[in-house]
Formats: sequence, C-alpha cells, structure tokens
Amino acid sequence: MRATDWSRSRSSVNSNKTVLGNFLRARRAHVLPADVGLRPDDGRRVSGLKREEVAMLADISVEYYTRLEQGRGADPSTKVVRALARALNLDDVCIEYVNRLTGRVDEQRRTIPPEKTYIMRELLDTWAHIPAYITDGNLDIVAVNERMHSLSSGAIRPGVNAVVAHFAPENKRQIVNWDELATRGIATLRFLGDRNSARYEEIVRELSTDPDFVSRWNLHEVARPSDLDSHLRLDGIGEIQMRVHNFEVPSLPFHTMTTQYPKPDLEAFASTPKTSEKTLA
Repeated sequence: MRATDWSRSRSSVNSNKTVLGNFLRARRAHVLPADVGLRPDDGRRVSGLKREEVAMLADISVEYYTRLEQGRGADPSTKVVRALARALNLDDVCIEYVNRLTGRVDEQRRTIPPEKTYIMRELLDTWAHIPAYITDGNLDIVAVNERMHSLSSGAIRPGVNAVVAHFAPENKRQIVNWDELATRGIATLRFLGDRNSARYEEIVRELSTDPDFVSRWNLHEVARPSDLDSHLRLDGIGEIQMRVHNFEVPSLPFHTMTTQYPKPDLEAFASTPKTSEKTLA
C-alpha cells in the first residue's frame, strides 16, 4: 500500500487542488446510493456513488466534477460547495475543510510569537491538578505540565508528535482501543495540520512507513479534536480507562489543550506529583 498524497513531489503534495480531488474521490466512495435517495442499479461495479450521480445531485456538469477530482477544475463557489456537501453527506467539519482548501476560510497565523507563550503557561497553571499538555496544528506537543510528564513517565514531552507516539509499537500493544484512537488522531491531523509546512510533510512521511497509518490516511477523513476514552492494558496493573478531554484554544489558533486522567482509585494517578512546574518547548 502507499500513501497517495505522499507518493508525489512536494509541490504536488501541497497542492490544495490535488488534496481536494483526493478528498472528494474518497468521500464519493463511502456514500451509498441509498444514503442520498438513489436506487442502486443492477450490475453496479462500485460500492459508492458514480461521478455522474454526484454531478446530478449537486446540479453541476460531470465534466466539471471530474476536473475537481483530478485536481484541475476551478475552485468551486460557495454554492457549489454547499451542493457537494448535500450530494456527499458532508458534515460541518468536512465543509470547513473544503473551504480551507478552496481558500474561502482565511487560516489564521499558526506560529505563536514568543511573547504569547505566557498563554500556555496560564492554561497549564489552571489545570495543574490534572495531567495536561498542549499541541499545535501538526499535533506536535509544545507544552506539558509536570503531572502529565510524570504520569507518562516522560513519554509526553515537548517536541514529541502525538500521532507518531500513538503509532509506537508499545502503544499498539498497550492501548486496547488503539484502532479507534488511531483513526481519530489521523483525521484530526488532516483537519488541523499545516499542509504547507515542512514539518507536516515530515510527520506524514515518517508515519507512511507503517501500513496501519497508510490504510487510515487514505480514507481522507477529517475531524475536530474531541473527547474520548482510552483503554489501557498495563503490566502489573491490568486494564484501566483514561478519560481524555480536548479543548480548542481560541487565543492560540490551531492549538489544542488535552487533559487525561484515569479512574480516581488508580494508585498510580494518586501518587503523581502535584507541583505545577511545567516544561515548555
């Protein structure tokens, strides 16, 4: 298998038109005719929608839609994006993603100036009693409090990428619902990631050596950070459940603060230090 977005030159990789075409093609493959009120015809050779069906549902020409999927068409208008959303059952997150790719959403500055790092310190001070860390749009960890650093035995620290860490062999072994969390993490990386940055390319190229990543990356799913449960199987302890909360930070564009904690009666959690000392990237 191969990661389709990453098997070409960098200029092609970062082309929003190419990314949009891949996204539309993947979404079309996942929408069943019955999902949009169509009756499947006999002898159908595709499980999803045909290009002709998407064009009909969106009230655009087949030729124009084909060009969109091929990364050659003019950027769709707001009206066309709404029509494609109806035809392909796109939710609000998918629509925002498409609007970013077409330049209809102005992406705010992603780099946080040094004078604004105090915001991260204030956030972690507020959550000093709970393990917490902050990631940027590429899901690189940029700040972590001492409770999280201790709970993770130093594995969660500035400079580590959250998705890369999730794909580590020991996490595949210890996280019971690893598959579900991997799919969510990849969808979040695609939604938040800075496609024009060398770091984004570096992260996905590194992950693309893992077939488990490639199969999920090629689904072209997108998602905002969301709350979830992580089920761990730890040697000497057994299976525990971690509650994970993700908070978007309005004052830090594309940054997310993540808190996680195990069941209150877990001895390992109770024994973690309660200092508010932090490490910043």
